[in-house]
Amino acid sequence: MNILVCGFMGSGKTTFIESFKDNDLGFMTFDLDQVVCEELGITHQELGEWIKNHGMAEFRQKEISALQSLLNMRTMKIIALGGGTIEAAGFDELRTQAKMIFLNTPFETCYKRIKNDSNRPMTLLGEDGLRNLYQKRLPLYQQAELILSETQIKEIEGLAPLVHNLKSI
Repeated sequence: MNILVCGFMGSGKTTFIESFKDNDLGFMTFDLDQVVCEELGITHQELGEWIKNHGMAEFRQKEISALQSLLNMRTMKIIALGGGTIEAAGFDELRTQAKMIFLNTPFETCYKRIKNDSNRPMTLLGEDGLRNLYQKRLPLYQQAELILSETQIKEIEGLAPLVHNLKSI
């Protein structure tokens, strides 16, 4: 089973999967942004600059390629997607190879977490631009098999109940 974790920038995807890094079920955890950075030979802190220099379209291509490689691995995985991975060309096809969880963190919380992060080129859109982007992506996020509110995210006690819920869907 493959699990994709989606949500807006600052929703807590990386933190969420880190809590499952050591699990008894045999799942490996991956942060897609980190995988792309490793493939590009850059640090996560350099990713924003790389995107500024090469463009978001090229980044999305790298992201989808990395996601395809991860999904082709013959192991169970939990993958934290980038905030906009769901909009990338080819994502819908890859999406069929996994169950998806949406971390439904309110925009205000996400914005507080990312507004001063110079490593996120999208923050140049400002609060209104980011709010519009959040609203645009929300219907895509809501296609997830499992939607977790901010409260539910905090109440998760291990990977087993999550996997059980996803298998029953």
